[in-house]
Formats: sequence, C-alpha cells, structure tokens
Amino acid sequence: MPDIDALKNAHDVRGLIHLLDHKEHDIQWRAADALGSLGEISCDPLLKILTFPRVNVRVGAIEALCEIKSPRSVEPLIQTLAKDKSNEVRWVAALALGAIGDIRALPALLDSLRDGDRYLRYGSIKSLTMLGWQPENDTDRAYTFIAVQDWESVKKLGLPAVDPLMDILKDKNPVTRGKIIEILSGIRGHEATQTCESALMDSDPEVRWKAVVGARKCGVSNTRVPLILSHRPWTTPSPIGAAILNFFFFGLGYHYLQKWYGFLIYTSFMASMVFVQLYTDVAVPFIYAYPITWIFAIQTYFMVKKMHDL
Repeated sequence: MPDIDALKNAHDVRGLIHLLDHKEHDIQWRAADALGSLGEISCDPLLKILTFPRVNVRVGAIEALCEIKSPRSVEPLIQTLAKDKSNEVRWVAALALGAIGDIRALPALLDSLRDGDRYLRYGSIKSLTMLGWQPENDTDRAYTFIAVQDWESVKKLGLPAVDPLMDILKDKNPVTRGKIIEILSGIRGHEATQTCESALMDSDPEVRWKAVVGARKCGVSNTRVPLILSHRPWTTPSPIGAAILNFFFFGLGYHYLQKWYGFLIYTSFMASMVFVQLYTDVAVPFIYAYPITWIFAIQTYFMVKKMHDL
C-alpha cells in the first residue's frame, strides 16, 4: 500500500501523480487530495497531464486543481471543458471552474449548459450559480430549468421553452428525450409539431411511443403517424437478412445478430460440407443441407421479429 502521507510530506509531486493511475479508486482520490493540498508547486505538473490518455488520471488532476484554485489553471480547464472527449472529464472540469471562481469561465460554462449530456449541463449550472450568474431572459431560464430537470417550470414557460427543448433533444439519454417530447406535446406551435414528427423516428422505442401518444396534441394528424413511423431508420437487424444468411451459410445469421456462437457454427458447418465433399460421392453437399438450414432460417426470422418494437 503506497504511503501517501509520506509522499505528501516529502512534496513528491511526481510520485503522487503516478498514483492517480492506481488500480484502487481510494488511492486515486487520496493522491488527488494530497496534490491539491500541496498548492502551487503541484499546479504546473498537473496542467501538463490534462491531456493524459487515461480518464481517471485527467479526472484526478482536475480534482487537485480544483483544490489549488490557481488562476493559471482557468484557461487550460476551459480548453478541457470545450474539447475533452470524455463527458466525465468535462463534467469535473465544469465543476472545478465554478469552485475556482474566475468569471473568465462564464462563456464556456454557458456553452456547455446547452450540451447534449445531462450531467455536464447540471455541473455547468451549478458552477454558473457559484459564479453569480443569473438568467437574463426566458431562453436562459429554460436552459437553467432543463439543466436541473425542473420540468414543471419548463412547462410553465410555454413557447419560449420550445427552442431550448428542441436543442436538448440531442441528449443521448432516452428518458430525457421522452420527457422533452411530453412537454412539447402540450405546446402548440409549428416547431413543436416538426419536433414531434422527428421523434416518431427516434432510435429508442419508448421515445417513439411518447411521440405517438403526444402526436395529436403536437398537431400531428392521426393519419400521418403510421406513415412517419414506417419511414423511421431501421435500428434493429433485418429478419429477412438474418434468415437468408442462416439458410445459405448456416451460422452467419447468428453472427450477424452478434451472437457469440454464430461464427463457431458457421466454421463447423463449412468444415463439415468440405469433409462430405471430399470423402463421399456427394458433389454438392449444400443442396442436402438446405432442408435443415431452412428450419433454422425460419427460427432466425421469428427470433429477430421479436426484437422489433414499433
């Protein structure tokens, strides 16, 4: 077990940074805390690892910088908030900027308030509040209410909330998208109608169902709903395609469905066909296998059909 206190007392910044990549989360957290307690001497080494490949190291570095609160870390953290590929890292960066308390972070935090990740939006509004920011208009208020998931307040805003809701509909979380569709279905307007129509083609079946239920309130006619649903992107495997693969190349149908045993069945099937052709008088053994593979083709077809929803 690493002696973090000894490293801290020795001001061994490099040793503590190395522990940010430790396999145990408790060690990572304690090392980050120790680095933060060392103050400015840790700042430059920590700023250098904000682009380290491992997420846990970047998170640990930001947590330490949050404790140090050096003005020199503000611009690098703004860049991390804007460009890091990990939403977890960006979330921690947003919270750190609020804790540091430098108003230079305001534009970046306002941008991330419109992000497609709900955790980042929540972290951004918390930091904006710490920096003393207040919504200036209904649009700002809508984004604020959405960030803290105060859906009742969003509803009360009415039409001014439509554009922010449409913007946040890019959220990767289907629960959030479904809630947005529920609210939009109660707001009359051309934009709300278009958004509800788009939601009928959402990749998530629950979001699509919310759109079906709210379609009439959105102004989408009942006759258009089935037509729009029929044009949604295909989000599950084709039952016919899987069946054809299993009929002609037994096993590949399951492989297409990402079943672990699919390729194993296929290689065994092909090996047996080669064996039969080499050691018997059967010239084309596949013909004799088709009555059997036909059964599995039908089974595959109905297996995939069960995977489909709306």
